[in-house]
Amino acid sequence: MANRNTQTVGLTCELKVQARLAEDPNIIVFTPVGGLGPVDIVTLDLTTGEFQCYDVKAKNYRKKNYTHKDGYTRQRIGSFIHRSPTKEQKRLNIKIIYEWN
Repeated sequence: MANRNTQTVGLTCELKVQARLAEDPNIIVFTPVGGLGPVDIVTLDLTTGEFQCYDVKAKNYRKKNYTHKDGYTRQRIGSFIHRSPTKEQKRLNIKIIYEWN
């Protein structure tokens, strides 16, 4: 089995989302050069002239339960891990897209 590090998984998810967004003939998809920053994908709608920014995250699920220091074990196996946007992403109104790899 191949070694799948987080960068490979993240890049694969980004490419899947770019391909899905590019299927619409009225949308142009842009990606940042160098891949750094709060935005992974920017789209421009040719009919309305509106642009939207996206940050792509890989869907992840918890593998272990969580035991608090008071001894209570919370059943978390299989629950979705939510990635909240940063302050800068909230300020710029960047949408987060979760993609399964």
